[in-house]
Amino acid sequence: MTLTLPTLPRRPRSQGAAQDRGPAPGAWMKPGAPAAGFARQGRDRSRFTLPDLRVSTATASVAYPFLAQAPLTRKGTFLGTNLGTGAPFTFSPFELYRDGIITNPNILVAGEIGSGKTNTTCALTLRSIPLGYKVAAVDAKHDWARFARSYGGVAISIGPGRGNRLNPLDVSDALLRARVDAQGNRIDPAILAKASQLRLLEGLIEIRLERSLRVDERTAVALALEQALHTSGGKPILSDVARALRAPDPLLAAGIARTPDDMLEAGNAARWAFDGLLSTVAKDLFDGPSTTRFDSTAPIVAIDLSDLYNDHANLSIAFTCASAWMESALATPGNGQRFAVYDEAWRVLAHAHGAIDRLQQQFRLARAWGLSNVLVLHNLRDTLNVGDAGSAERNKAESLLALAGTKVIGYQPAKELPGTAAALDLTSAEVDVIANASRGEFLVKLQTTAGVRSYRLRVDLHPNELQWWDTTQGMQRNEPDPSPVAPGAGDADTP
Repeated sequence: MTLTLPTLPRRPRSQGAAQDRGPAPGAWMKPGAPAAGFARQGRDRSRFTLPDLRVSTATASVAYPFLAQAPLTRKGTFLGTNLGTGAPFTFSPFELYRDGIITNPNILVAGEIGSGKTNTTCALTLRSIPLGYKVAAVDAKHDWARFARSYGGVAISIGPGRGNRLNPLDVSDALLRARVDAQGNRIDPAILAKASQLRLLEGLIEIRLERSLRVDERTAVALALEQALHTSGGKPILSDVARALRAPDPLLAAGIARTPDDMLEAGNAARWAFDGLLSTVAKDLFDGPSTTRFDSTAPIVAIDLSDLYNDHANLSIAFTCASAWMESALATPGNGQRFAVYDEAWRVLAHAHGAIDRLQQQFRLARAWGLSNVLVLHNLRDTLNVGDAGSAERNKAESLLALAGTKVIGYQPAKELPGTAAALDLTSAEVDVIANASRGEFLVKLQTTAGVRSYRLRVDLHPNELQWWDTTQGMQRNEPDPSPVAPGAGDADTP
């Protein structure tokens, strides 16, 4: 398709040579005088005419970025206004995937404090609940627990003295009964469950050791899990694994032509790390049978880790355990499509070993599980500063960016722009958007099956949403006030 960009007709020369000679002397200084000395100043463009330009719409969209672009989709959740065209902007990773527009449903949201990234994440996820989608969130700030209660969901607060405990080695009964995954492929649920449990154990030990496990250490942990599964009747807790690391089963060791002493030596560092883990707050919060179950029928389930907000090392452990517990439900076929939100994720990225491996795994399995993972950061320095340049830890953190098919980037200060532009391959026009974005304005850049597309988005919120999703209540008033409840939603007690 082509279009012609016309120009205004040139004024006939017969209008008078005197006018074409320009303004009279001193005309620039007279108040109200025409700036060009012409009676029709402001409408005379005879000096600026260009020949007509005939181009394809594809060329025009490149020549005039953010102005000549088709809407991404008319399906999904209304988010706000496309600032390039003034048209409504709708978005749903699930609808876009079904229509063959995208192949990666994962989302990265980044923005400085006060840029509106939490409200934008709420608009994307909570507005999708009436459309049949659900939300699961792990949060270190208490915001999503408040949202869950307001929307009739379930909030599970994890912290010292809370009385709640999650067993990260839990496997849902529905998953154990499953024979096919969400895509109809045959599966062995016991093997899938064991693989998930092993990833968790390796991740926890790597967080404590602050390094990756060696091959012999992985073998020792795998045999310890096998032993714990046998002694616990298929329902192990973390202490069962710790005991197996201290006293390896001779038969299991003989199965790989090793002795118990060989396994003790191989698992020595892992054993010390695990014993150290169970001497922290993690023992009370995650070592033992779960005191609640994941309610897959609730519109939103939020795990609140805010009690550990300032305990960086234990927060990473708690995040890993909580996400593993949630994963067993998310991986169960038939639970519906859901957003999995990881807010304040920069605190987890600060301890790259183990925690990032689990995030990578969940991002890669998003399509099989019917998930859209939403990772919320302040800026890309949260990933680019992990580990040393060129290290395995840095590479793992940077790979998370590639595993997010859609990037929603809000205001970034000048010092962050070079790193952000390099990490996301931004054009100069896109850098200008995030450098000058106001609160609630974002660059949306996503990989589609037809190439990369970018949009300028202004998130539009209803006054009630501004109240429900307000994350600055502590600065608004100097007296206690109960959280507002969305109309028609009951307050769900913490299990």
